[in-house]
Amino acid sequence: MTDKSPKSPGTPPEKPAGGKGARVVEIIELPNKLRAKVGGTADGKPGQIDPAHIDRATRHVARMAEAHRGQTRIDLTSLQAAFAQAQRDTENRAQHLRKIYKISDGIMTLGRTFGYNLLSDFANSMNQFLVDPENTSDALMTVLGLHIDAMHVVVRDDIKGDGGELGQALTKSLALARAKLIHRR
Repeated sequence: MTDKSPKSPGTPPEKPAGGKGARVVEIIELPNKLRAKVGGTADGKPGQIDPAHIDRATRHVARMAEAHRGQTRIDLTSLQAAFAQAQRDTENRAQHLRKIYKISDGIMTLGRTFGYNLLSDFANSMNQFLVDPENTSDALMTVLGLHIDAMHVVVRDDIKGDGGELGQALTKSLALARAKLIHRR
């Protein structure tokens, strides 16, 4: 097998040297379009993103974060309503728990994207209890209620990241509630 130096697209391969049975390997190097978009050069020198583009992207992310806060409040209202329905309608509780799981999963997924790690952690913790929607015990409902209350606190107080001391206190109280539920199982 013979290696050939890089060719630009459209250049025919050279005749094989080495006689019968030799293979030709053609290496095609395509232009790096991403590097070109940020002003980089073909020889690999880095470019710079236009500050106007960075500013526009920053404003867009800020708008999305504000929309996320509003949507999370709506989702928490829906979550609370589904939880209340699950408490009242014990015959169909499993169906309501599936709805709670779905809403909570959406909260969990986007929380970290916008810096609400604690909110995502609480939603994830709650969803771990909802993997088996046939477990519809009153103890489970108590723990779910505590998780929902903790999520309301995070959103109400706009707690980002790990929440500092308040976040640690909320996390510890939920861990105790989870431990009690698991012990009851």
